[in-house]
Amino acid sequence: MIHKEFIFTDLEGSTKEQVITQLADRLLAAGYVKDSYRNAVLEREKEYPTGLSLGEYCIAIPHTFAAHVNQPAIAVAKLASPVSFAEMGSADNALDVSLVMMMAISNPEEQVGLLKKILRLFSDVDVLKTLMASSTPTEMYELLRHIDEP
Repeated sequence: MIHKEFIFTDLEGSTKEQVITQLADRLLAAGYVKDSYRNAVLEREKEYPTGLSLGEYCIAIPHTFAAHVNQPAIAVAKLASPVSFAEMGSADNALDVSLVMMMAISNPEEQVGLLKKILRLFSDVDVLKTLMASSTPTEMYELLRHIDEP
């Protein structure tokens, strides 16, 4: 699910909507998602925010239902400047997110397991720091490529 073509360093965007739109449009252009995907992610993010504080860094994991996905992929963006996302489980709290991992999951049964793997990976402070210090998609790919392995 992790592909170098969907990993971006220093992605520009001043709002979560701009960031989500850019990532969704890249997935759409490559045929991984349906036309409905972008709006479905944006709407779901309003109702079920995905911002997470992981100590020094905050991440967001926006996603939506499998009905909007053609084939699985994860778009990853290290942001040029932090963007405000509402915190998961506490929509009133805003977080300055530096890393976005937008999931396009075609099998709903895989979603919870994949989220657990992502959170386990990012609970390792050294991995997260190395990822945030990465300057190329290839460096980020090498750290993330095992996420979707069993």
